[in-house]
Amino acid sequence: MPHCVIECPAELAQAPQIMPLMQAVHQAAVASGLFETPDIKVRVLPSAHYLVGGQPDAFVHVTTHILAGRSEQQKKQLADAVARAACAQLPQVAMITSEVRDIQREAYSNRRQAMAG
Repeated sequence: MPHCVIECPAELAQAPQIMPLMQAVHQAAVASGLFETPDIKVRVLPSAHYLVGGQPDAFVHVTTHILAGRSEQQKKQLADAVARAACAQLPQVAMITSEVRDIQREAYSNRRQAMAG
């Protein structure tokens, strides 16, 4: 944990700026102090069709999925840090948003947990 999922236009996902954006989101998660570096996953979900304010304008939305248990303040600080990181990498994109979502521990598994028992 966490899983940082960057949604953006397909054109942006293919642009040279995408790897620096992914690295900036990763670094924001590291800097939060909430996670171990090897546990942070960042990926991009490109959108072929989208509208922002009724127009096909660029956007970036980052959803950070974390295991439940962090305070609301920690989640807000993480959301803000990720948004700032994206804004710094993509100043030309007017619509940049970030959210943090809890995953209930009881409903989550990974390879290590699944194979252990």
